[in-house]
Amino acid sequence: MKSASRYPNIAYIREQISIVSVARALGLHVDGYRARCWRPENHRNGDRTPSVGLNRKTNHGRCFVCDPHSWSNIDLVMLCRGCDMLGAVFWIAERFSVPDLPKGIHLRKREEWSARFMASRDDSLVGLLVRSGLWAQLTPSEAKILQVFVTFRDVDTACCEVSYRGILRYSGVGSHATVVNAVRHFEQIGFLKVIRGAESRVNRRVNRYMLNMDDPDFQSLMSAIYQRQREEIETERALREKQRAERRSRAPV
Repeated sequence: MKSASRYPNIAYIREQISIVSVARALGLHVDGYRARCWRPENHRNGDRTPSVGLNRKTNHGRCFVCDPHSWSNIDLVMLCRGCDMLGAVFWIAERFSVPDLPKGIHLRKREEWSARFMASRDDSLVGLLVRSGLWAQLTPSEAKILQVFVTFRDVDTACCEVSYRGILRYSGVGSHATVVNAVRHFEQIGFLKVIRGAESRVNRRVNRYMLNMDDPDFQSLMSAIYQRQREEIETERALREKQRAERRSRAPV
């Protein structure tokens, strides 16, 4: 049951409550860091081979068939239960040990809450991704690989020409498979076009990578992530305002 005097700490939920534990609490079939999708109609054989990946380091998950981007533990509850964000927050707080919002902590400065991802002094590509909220959705390895593409892209053509070995060297990522998966993900969301070159050995293949911020599907994805980020901020703001109002109502006249 929701408590009128409880205002769960959303940041704590997002960072400290394991997405694997939340998936189990939702009744999903979880095996290690994989889970069966709750939308079996989208999968061949009803997703008998689990398609949902749960990332312990980022505390995010993603169905590699249904979802173009990853989601948080709060998003997972919203998706599975069809509820809004506030309902998802209280659902988690009722099942896990979640502290309340700290007392006496005011909202961040207004300018920090009202950022617009298409309006800033920082017009860099990475800056746009950060303000949209998409950067936070990337895995650490994806962020490192993307930074290589941004750093080495030609200003005029927006293309980066680099081998897999170069990506491994400059990103610090140690796995060839990790690079392949990251590139595939960027292609799936419409952000990256790959012009594949001839190869004699896989690690020596030199491809051209074109980053495309104008792809309609990618623009829609960025807008959706940004909107969800704003809804989360507004929910946190509403919880804090209720907390302050309750303290004022108990204060002696």
